[in-house]
Amino acid sequence: MRYSEQFMEHIEYAFHAFCKIVLRHESINAWRDLKRKEEREISLDYLMSEKYFEPSAMDSYFEKQDNPTVFLVLGKETIVDDERLAMALSRLPQ
Repeated sequence: MRYSEQFMEHIEYAFHAFCKIVLRHESINAWRDLKRKEEREISLDYLMSEKYFEPSAMDSYFEKQDNPTVFLVLGKETIVDDERLAMALSRLPQ
């Protein structure tokens, strides 16, 4: 089936109008998201000027014990760095 030239032109204009509307609404959404982000976030410079502390993060997962505990297992020395594990192993019978 063949469409007339006028109908094809109408379809093309309708598609262009649809694309413009979609892009307009996406730009509105992007600006709205940026505005929300700006309202909720606090600048690191502001925090540094208000509070006097060094920004840092500590992870205790890999933190080692100052004095590792040594156990004798089958005549060999075994070093345990985790304090809780060392306490549990020391409570076990020989």
